Amino acid sequence: MAKDPWHYPRTALADQYLKTLGIGLSKSLVLFAQRRMGKTEFLRKDLLPTAENAGYITIYVSLRESGEDPKSVLLDAIRKAAEGEGVIPGIWRRLGRPGPKGVGANAGTVGAQASWERGTAEASDRMLDLRQWMNTLAQKKNPTLLLVDEIQTLADEKRYGALVAALRSGLDKHGDQIKAVFTGSSSEGLRRMFQMEKAPFFQFSHQIPFPQLGPAFVQHMLRAFANATQRQLNEAEAWQAFIDLALVPEHFRLMMANMVQLGSTDIATALEEVKTAIQESAEYPYR
Repeated sequence: MAKDPWHYPRTALADQYLKTLGIGLSKSLVLFAQRRMGKTEFLRKDLLPTAENAGYITIYVSLRESGEDPKSVLLDAIRKAAEGEGVIPGIWRRLGRPGPKGVGANAGTVGAQASWERGTAEASDRMLDLRQWMNTLAQKKNPTLLLVDEIQTLADEKRYGALVAALRSGLDKHGDQIKAVFTGSSSEGLRRMFQMEKAPFFQFSHQIPFPQLGPAFVQHMLRAFANATQRQLNEAEAWQAFIDLALVPEHFRLMMANMVQLGSTDIATALEEVKTAIQESAEYPYR
C-alpha cells in the first residue's frame, strides 16, 4: 500500500495498545470518540500494520459500512481469517461442498461455509460456525487481533444478542490467542453493550477515551501541505483553526484539501468555508 503523506502516524499509541493486550490483563479494548476523530484511520493505518509487524493475524471490520447485514460482514471476515488463503478451501468453496476428511484444520470451516452459501444454515448454526472458526484461529501458531469499527452497531439485543454472546464466549475461551479492539462513537450504544447488566458484553472490555490530536498533528499537516504545494502556512493560525474546528481532524483535513485545490494560503477564509459546509451538512443526517 502506498504511503499516505497526509496521514499522521500514531505508531507509539498502537504499540501501547498492543502492549496492554499482550500483558494479559485485558482481552479487549474499546476506544471511544465521536465520529470524524480519526479512529478508523488509526485502526487501518496504524494499529493494523503494527499488529501485523508484531506477528498477529489481523481481522478488520467496519460495521458502519456493513449496510443492513453487519452480522454476516463480521462473521465472513472471521471465517476468511480462519480459513486462510489455502488453495484447497477455495476449490471446495467453489464446488459448493465440504472438503474431504483429512485436508487439514480448515476442513470444518469449509464445510460450514459451503452450507452457509447455499443458504441452508440457520441462525443457531451460524453461531456454531463462529465458535468453530474461533477454535481454528486459536490453534494457529500466531495470535489474532480482531478490529471492529463502530461496535455499537450490534447494540440491538434482539437482532444481534446471540452473535455478541457467541463472540464473547469465543474471546473468553481463547483470550490468550485472540485479542480484540473495538471502537465506538455512540456513548449510549456502548453503554447498552458494555454496561447493562444483562448485555452479553457486560463488563467484558476496558473502555478508554481515544486521545485527541494536538499540535504535532497540525505540524505534520503543514509539512505535507508544503511538500505538495511548495507554499508555507502560518503554524499559529493553523493551530487556532484546528481549535476552532473542535480538534476534529477530518474537518481540518477538509480545510487543507480546499486550500490545496484553490491554490490558497488564506487560512481564515478556508476556515469559514469549512464551518459553513459543516453547518449546512448538519441539517441532514450523515450516513
